[in-house]
Amino acid sequence: MYSIESHVGRLIEVRFWSPVGEGEAIGWRRDHDAMLQSVLGSYIVYVDMSDANVFPPDMVEAYVTTMRNEPRLLRAALVLGASPTLSLQMQRILRDAFHPQRRAFREVREAESFLGDVVTLPERARLREVIERRAEQGGPSSAQPVSVAIPPSTSTPPSLRGPLSARASSPGTVRIPVTPRSPSGGHGEG
Repeated sequence: MYSIESHVGRLIEVRFWSPVGEGEAIGWRRDHDAMLQSVLGSYIVYVDMSDANVFPPDMVEAYVTTMRNEPRLLRAALVLGASPTLSLQMQRILRDAFHPQRRAFREVREAESFLGDVVTLPERARLREVIERRAEQGGPSSAQPVSVAIPPSTSTPPSLRGPLSARASSPGTVRIPVTPRSPSGGHGEG
């Protein structure tokens, strides 16, 4: 499962958690492309994979394809969890989708420092908020993240509007990301 959101400036927040199901690749690419269209100019990506264990083959391919087609990417930090399988997959994905400003980290503070050189003060504050919220949750969690959708201001430039989400929601409602279930009923190990 995954979520992809933008709340402040150029910072795009992505989260993957298990189970990442077979068949999510189409939705991922659609949501990712929609998010990138909502951000003007270059963008920065923070990816939290600390609760993911493994990507199915179609998701690996979709992620590599997506990463290869990001000419406006300024910098991306991927935070990995304890899964050795996912770590190996991410090493391969990063190698195959070569971009010198995209790196994987085990320590969230190292990822924050890597992005710190290019974020604005509001983006830095939001990144800190995301990191602290995850730290408060403690350890891996397979629970879906919850966020509140607020319509953007029309007087604010699109690149500074927020929060944005690739998943449509009604103003003032709680949005819980939902991903498609696999043909086997969506019950995977993880």
